[in-house]
Amino acid sequence: PITMDSLFMQCSQTKGFCGVTAAILAEEGRLDLDAPVSKYLPEFAEQWIEVSNTNGVRRLEKAKGVPTVRMCLSHTSGLPFELPNYQRMGGWSRRMPLRSVAAVAASLPLKFEPGTGVQYSNIGIDVAAAIVEVVTGMRWEDFLAKRVLEPLGMHDSGFKPTEGQLSRRIDIYTV
Repeated sequence: PITMDSLFMQCSQTKGFCGVTAAILAEEGRLDLDAPVSKYLPEFAEQWIEVSNTNGVRRLEKAKGVPTVRMCLSHTSGLPFELPNYQRMGGWSRRMPLRSVAAVAASLPLKFEPGTGVQYSNIGIDVAAAIVEVVTGMRWEDFLAKRVLEPLGMHDSGFKPTEGQLSRRIDIYTV
């Protein structure tokens, strides 16, 4: 049975929290949402687009545009849905450092010219969170806790559940 203190794994709800952390920094003038991702993560300086994939042979072209922070948050950057071998790494809980996720993402070809399409992208959100880390000098989840969760009294929300919290957690999976 679900009680008032039951905890739930939120998964994609994290995307909204990432947007909130980026918005806080934008309001403070510390982050430009329309700046190229490469302003904060230099590994994104040169991007390629996969224009075809026939019989396992991919054809790439240099991207004309650049992904921006806003595009990462709005799923319009051209970044793919997820990193290769995502399931083997344990899904979103892989706990791979965000800067490492961003470095791998920068090496992947984009699915389309930045800003010209929509592709639901966990990677884009991870890249935006990595940018928050660069700007703040803090781990993203620590910045989230300090600037969003703690001020709102959301003491049971976060990425490092205690044993007591784990015993109250209810994971809901839908098909």
